[in-house]
Amino acid sequence: MALHSLVRVRNMKTGTTLLSRCQSTVTMADHGSAHTKQKPKPLSEMPSPPAWPIVGHLPIMMKKENQVKLDKMFERLREEHGDIYRLYVPGQGNMVILFRPEDIKTMYASDGKIPKLPGFNMFEFIRKTSMKDRYTTAGLINNTQDWYDVRHKVQQ
Repeated sequence: MALHSLVRVRNMKTGTTLLSRCQSTVTMADHGSAHTKQKPKPLSEMPSPPAWPIVGHLPIMMKKENQVKLDKMFERLREEHGDIYRLYVPGQGNMVILFRPEDIKTMYASDGKIPKLPGFNMFEFIRKTSMKDRYTTAGLINNTQDWYDVRHKVQQ
């Protein structure tokens, strides 16, 4: 259950971001290296629990029992909707929930040269404005060519 209970929540601001990240699903055959590519489904066709207008899945996330045992909530939703499903929370946007390590690997492999990770904008802004005298670049906490340059040098 260790690897199968792994939950990777990936915040997706728009459906187009999701589609660019998941351009294809690659499945390895058990007995060889044959790849099967499937056309990605639109975000709207992804399994999802019923959502409220405007607030989306926030009521599910805000239930006391779910806040205390978030892992149980994700596992219950997995049983109902499968290994890949979508949740929407205002302010966070669409989140695609992945459980299988091979799906997580596919998602990261589809990120492209410079992945767009949420949450880095604030760090990048601070380092380029009020702390620009201390930092020549935003380093590894940004979504720009600077990130790629530093990452490329570190990985050699």
